[in-house]
Amino acid sequence: MLEKILEDHEKWFKTRGGEGERAILRGVDLSQAILQKAILVEADLMGARLQNADLREADLRGANLQDSQLQGARLEGANLTEADLMMADLTGAHLEGAQLDGAYLHGADLRNTSGFTRQQLESAFSDESTRLPKNLG
Repeated sequence: MLEKILEDHEKWFKTRGGEGERAILRGVDLSQAILQKAILVEADLMGARLQNADLREADLRGANLQDSQLQGARLEGANLTEADLMMADLTGAHLEGAQLDGAYLHGADLRNTSGFTRQQLESAFSDESTRLPKNLG
């Protein structure tokens, strides 16, 4: 079922909505899912459970990940440009090489992440409610 949703979403994205269907995965449990290189541009993953999911090199541009659970998720090389990560729990996530340009990190928990850099932080939107790793706090 997930494979079909991903296939339909990719078609929706590539045809600009002409074919396929946008992925609506609000609150879905995708813990430990293998989503490496998945095309999830503008997907709705609000409140999704993505603990320890493999999202390496996934395209999550503009995705709604608000309130999602991304503890321990593999996000190396993922494109999170303009993604909504407000109130998301990214504790222990792997962010080496992730693109966060214009991502919304208000209230996100980034403690104990690996590979999260000052450059990534400065390219995103954050505020005093964003919980940062000790080396960036």
